[in-house]
Amino acid sequence: MMLSIQISAQEKTIVVGNPTTTYINIIGVQNMGNWTEISLEFNPTSDINATLHPPKGKSPFILSDQRGNRYALKNQMGWEGPDSGGYGTIKLGPNQKKYLKLFFNKLEKLDEIYSLTELGCETGCWNFYDISIKDKVVESIKKEDVSTKFKRSWVDYNVTEGGKKGMRIHGEFTIYNLKEKECYMLVRFTNKDEKFLTTTKTAYKNVSGHISLYKKITPKYDNTYYEDVHVFMPYTEFNLSKEYHNLKYDVDLIYKNGELIKHFEMVDFYYDNK
Repeated sequence: MMLSIQISAQEKTIVVGNPTTTYINIIGVQNMGNWTEISLEFNPTSDINATLHPPKGKSPFILSDQRGNRYALKNQMGWEGPDSGGYGTIKLGPNQKKYLKLFFNKLEKLDEIYSLTELGCETGCWNFYDISIKDKVVESIKKEDVSTKFKRSWVDYNVTEGGKKGMRIHGEFTIYNLKEKECYMLVRFTNKDEKFLTTTKTAYKNVSGHISLYKKITPKYDNTYYEDVHVFMPYTEFNLSKEYHNLKYDVDLIYKNGELIKHFEMVDFYYDNK
């Protein structure tokens, strides 16, 4: 497949002048629809118990701009804690990377961002001050040069991961001319009429509420072959009536900003929730 639109040659460099922790980095700041999205990467060097507080709980994250305006946390994706909405405490081991997206009320002027802090936190805080966003000129990528070769997808049914029973969806494919560019294999689910299934569990949904499973990949070469990229879907997140369902899973390759690179395939399968 050959595409013809050009990706912008401008990317953003995020600088934090005064963070209070060394094992968390801000790796992305962007406006998406009605939200400002902050992406964090956790990479501790020792065992830690890490707690993400809910928006209306103790010490929730808030975003502030240079004029002192505050923007409330509304949602998150990627944290899989035991509390409602995926918040709460989880354990991370040494060099166990964890990626988290936080969604705030929209900050209209991103260049006026100032801080990301835990409100009222006194000890062990995840606070980031003097945040600035600068344009970084990078080598442009023309989409007509980007291509993929999809070989197949397959499913392991009735497997267990993290104590949950579900299905593991695999993909085998090759990516051309996206060396060192972050992208994701995305898996979503539809009913037989191809209407996307939704969930209320933050760890398994996108900003539209659709069940969305992401696997980050960063090709190391101009032509990078992936033998097995996989994601896990707990059966409990289907949230369907207790009957036999004709469903489909949809596999796509997307850029970091959510833009489609290539639709791989949509596959019929059956789910018995009796």
